[in-house]
Amino acid sequence: MCKNRHRLFIKLISVFCVLSTVLTACTTGASTEKITVSAFEYIKSEYSGDDFNKAELSDYETVSSSELIELLFDKSTATVAIRDTSSDTVWSTLPTSSVKKEIQSSALEIVLSNGDGNIYTLNTQDNCVNFGNFSYISTSDGISVTYSISLDAESGSKDFDELDKGEIRADMTVIYTLRDGSFYVNVSMNTLHLPDGVYLEKITVLNNFGAYEKSDADDYIFVPDGSGAVIMTAVEDEDYSPVSLTVYGENAALNSDCEKSGCLIGAFGLKHSDSGFLCIIEDGDSVAEINAYRSSSESLNSVSASFNTTDVYTDGNKVIYGNQYKNEITLCYRFLTGEASSYSGMATACREYLIRNSVLSTKSVDTTDTLPLIVTLQGGYTDSDGKYTALSTYSQALSLMTLLKAKGVNNLYLRYSGLYASANNGSTSKFGNFKSGLGKKSEYNELYLYINSQNFKLFIDTDILTYKYSTSGAESISGSRIKNNTEFSFPGASSAQGFLKLNKLENVTDSILKASQKIQFDGYSLNDMGAYLYSDYSDGSSSRASSKSEISSQLSALATSKSIMIDNGNFYAVKNADIISEIPLSPVYYKESDAYIGVPFIQMLLHGTTEYCGSGLNTGEDISTAFLKAVEYGCMPSAVWYCTSYSEELDGKYYYDSNINEIVSCYTQAVSALSELRDARMTSHYKVREGVYCTEYNNSIKVYVNYTDESVMINGVIVPAKECVTIS
Repeated sequence: MCKNRHRLFIKLISVFCVLSTVLTACTTGASTEKITVSAFEYIKSEYSGDDFNKAELSDYETVSSSELIELLFDKSTATVAIRDTSSDTVWSTLPTSSVKKEIQSSALEIVLSNGDGNIYTLNTQDNCVNFGNFSYISTSDGISVTYSISLDAESGSKDFDELDKGEIRADMTVIYTLRDGSFYVNVSMNTLHLPDGVYLEKITVLNNFGAYEKSDADDYIFVPDGSGAVIMTAVEDEDYSPVSLTVYGENAALNSDCEKSGCLIGAFGLKHSDSGFLCIIEDGDSVAEINAYRSSSESLNSVSASFNTTDVYTDGNKVIYGNQYKNEITLCYRFLTGEASSYSGMATACREYLIRNSVLSTKSVDTTDTLPLIVTLQGGYTDSDGKYTALSTYSQALSLMTLLKAKGVNNLYLRYSGLYASANNGSTSKFGNFKSGLGKKSEYNELYLYINSQNFKLFIDTDILTYKYSTSGAESISGSRIKNNTEFSFPGASSAQGFLKLNKLENVTDSILKASQKIQFDGYSLNDMGAYLYSDYSDGSSSRASSKSEISSQLSALATSKSIMIDNGNFYAVKNADIISEIPLSPVYYKESDAYIGVPFIQMLLHGTTEYCGSGLNTGEDISTAFLKAVEYGCMPSAVWYCTSYSEELDGKYYYDSNINEIVSCYTQAVSALSELRDARMTSHYKVREGVYCTEYNNSIKVYVNYTDESVMINGVIVPAKECVTIS
């Protein structure tokens, strides 16, 4: 198949002689292996030459076609490419020979370890194709390639039972197929073959697929940072560092705590010239990372997905190996040309995929009632000494609802938080058994009676995955209790929130459903089920993949009886959500700049199907600017309040009387600007000029937002300074 060449290794970190001692397994209540090493050594394969890391387009042969794309295969490099026949664009696994830099590009790059402190980064080109240790067979709609990835040619060509102890090797099969005009890449963990004692820690799939060196002016990489972001590859950015995003947020089981997810979906894209692609992680999203690079001496403009296939925890010289992902890894690529290659076109393609695969609901937003105002009202909070302080009693909440109605708010969703003594946001221990300091049950019933009479909705804020930190919660891979980093802006409030043991989730859901029959309310507001995803090493082991499935299942059960509001919006949770609160309206992990620009990609997926709002117009520094951002991104207006008159200890912007008139004014404007758009699909978003943006919908309505201090004329329409205009 190809000529063999001797390959060298670069030792990135060389330290003394490495010794290892294997200690007892199952040390943390789940299936783990704990190892102590005297030192670590990181070993990476050396570039084996252009013959295996560069592509000659003339060497590709067509093996399959579907609609407007063709699957190409190069027998000499064992890699594939896609030809988009509508534009005659070729998207290759490897860069072409015109790229002079030595860039390691491959079908698969893997990280292996064998418990002796050595960590190996190998790839299909330098550690397999270079040795001729691969095979392939044609399938009905593509090609299947098996790669034997090893340190040297000899160990890669042996039968597995002939391998000596400690030899490093991984046999992996990648199936490339075309179906319904899309390109699918599948790596099955069920067919993975490793020697005993060798761990596959990580896989990167098609790390430089479609990568390019030189940028046109409007080229960019799309990454799902917060609401979404595009990396303008032609714009200089001295502060840029490679982007790495963990899909659904960090796994608390690997570091004992985490924050709410800032990466809500496993999807990414790339635009180059007049063409582009969108990639959706169909399987393996629970263990995925998305990585993006700009062109440099060591990289090309590229974006790809990696998969953390083994939970690994390192503390000094101790290593713990935990859950191993054994399911499918599947990527779906969609190819776009012309205007469709924009991030708006990527969002359209992604939305169609998600609906077709039942990730998004096919329902439309109910527009029977007018646009609602979302009010999060803090009932009270518990300080670190266990003292509960009431901030908004039932009677105060009723007075606020009455006042808002009198000021012209004709639809309202009340998200009532902090009703429990045992937590600052909610509790699942005794659902509906609220803190007595908020008032009598008769006062609660009076509040609900008014809300119901006005066709408003009452959502009870509760935690299910998180609760007041205790010793009975989920555990990390090292055996410690895991928690989230929730911060409360109340005097002396404790932010220690533990995570629920995942094997108790179904029972907790059942208890909530039963207890819910005792009180009157319209929906659950769930702080955590759309915001955190973690493994659990207590009482057996729950992986991120199984956690995702279980959370989705219990959300579905809760949705059978009540409306659902979730925080944040991890995409495994959105199908059963009627409303998403606290949705990101900007990038979360990386700072915006001229080269890193926030876009409403997530909002373009959801609009018309699920309603959403940000963190509250009054929670930032400027209500006016927050309102314009909400309109630009198609958000419902929202506020976060409490009713107690503020003091030096409490933040005045949360006291409703400080800004109620300004919030109501924003609500009135939002009704005018957005009411006709609630069930419409957001089809395009773009910058018209500096500080001025346009959002288009499929009902031919455009919304212009002007953040500047001067009025602007756009297509004969004046958009006043610091205002928005809706054009039919």
